[in-house]
Amino acid sequence: MSKDKRTPTSVPHDGIQRTLNVTQSYKLLGIERTHFFNLRNKHNLERLPKSTLKRPRYRLEDIKRIGVLEGYLQDQPEQSAAAPAEPVKAEAPPIDPKKVRAVDAGFKVMPGFENITVEEWHEANRDAVRRKQSAHLPDLE
Repeated sequence: MSKDKRTPTSVPHDGIQRTLNVTQSYKLLGIERTHFFNLRNKHNLERLPKSTLKRPRYRLEDIKRIGVLEGYLQDQPEQSAAAPAEPVKAEAPPIDPKKVRAVDAGFKVMPGFENITVEEWHEANRDAVRRKQSAHLPDLE
């Protein structure tokens, strides 16, 4: 069996990117579905004209406007496409010493085990010491 070809939508492709369905809308606002429908009725949010899409879609600008009015989103001016934003210098997150590779921390590691972390190296070392100690226990008489 083969899949049927999908019917193209009547909404232009770039128009789809500027629209949201119900699920995307309430997740954007960070609210529950029922509350979204109550807000939709309160603000008379218009659905986009009927298209071949199965779920009703809403304009992104309208959803953001409702989010700002209700206090779920902060009012942010639109960035112009002509002036790209300068990249923000990201701060390196604090490094957990147990998550560092053992090789990078200066431990001697057997070939093939270069990617184990310091925590895994200590655990393997403890196991090796335990096994060594249990094998050389004095005989009980």
